[in-house]
Amino acid sequence: MTLMDPLIRGIDRILIHTQDVERVFARFRHEFGLPVAWPLADCGLLVSGGLYTGNMTIEVGRFTGLGLPGTWLYGLGFAPWEPTLKMVEGLRSRKVPHAPPLTLHYESPLVMQSTLTALRNLLDGQPNAAFWLGRPGGGNTRVGRALSSLRTWMAGTEVGSMTFSMLLGSSLVFICDNHSNPHQARINELRATWRETRRHGAYGITGVAGIDLEVSTNLAGWKRLLDRPDLSADSVHSFGKAPLLRFHPGEGNRLLGIEFACNDLLSVTQRLREQRSLMSVDEKQVTLPPDRMDGLTIGFSQSPTTSLDKT
Repeated sequence: MTLMDPLIRGIDRILIHTQDVERVFARFRHEFGLPVAWPLADCGLLVSGGLYTGNMTIEVGRFTGLGLPGTWLYGLGFAPWEPTLKMVEGLRSRKVPHAPPLTLHYESPLVMQSTLTALRNLLDGQPNAAFWLGRPGGGNTRVGRALSSLRTWMAGTEVGSMTFSMLLGSSLVFICDNHSNPHQARINELRATWRETRRHGAYGITGVAGIDLEVSTNLAGWKRLLDRPDLSADSVHSFGKAPLLRFHPGEGNRLLGIEFACNDLLSVTQRLREQRSLMSVDEKQVTLPPDRMDGLTIGFSQSPTTSLDKT
């Protein structure tokens, strides 16, 4: 069997969908002490804000037309090892179903170019649309102008919003190829801010330790995407650095939860116990009950590296 070059560098972001974007965004920012990667912005079809965790981004958003109540982990975005064209060749050779890549040009809140490639058959409730409807843009091309008109119609008319609701599923997996020097400068700025602020956060978060997935019928697709023929429903996949991708057997194919690494698990456990906010506790992890964070399952574990916080 021919060995292929790795396709996925790591986890770029996780998306949270909620009707109350402002409140959920504020909770992660103030209660969890996460710095803002980009502020909340109304992009027409999407109201979105980003928070930096030290090793990936949490995006909190609300889509026009998707009026489902509650808050849930909506999507998972990966960073590729190779540029988009070569990455797409890798998807084809692995027989991973995907939508055509869509390149968006962002003017605000960061000037950057992002090419998004939506993957198929990895989560239940995936979007039926063959393209990603994000911030207005796409360049001054025929396709870009057509997509811009389509977004205007969907965001500005009742029929358009209903159509968008039908196209948009409740889950998404995609690969995100970002290009922009100012974007990298902003990431460097965030990292510097992160080093200063994480010492003082209520939970002492140092990063995301892992993302948990439930799998039932889609394991073959994950094997092909990750080049892991040995992958099982109880596997943990490492990209060489945190966050980990952890698989769990179940009845569906969905994102289960997110686990933060923290400086001092004992102090976090004591804090949550005093607040009566613990669902489960063991020597390696504590977990919040879902109703504590709008239905999200969030855990904490001891960070393996806390030397920065001790200097």
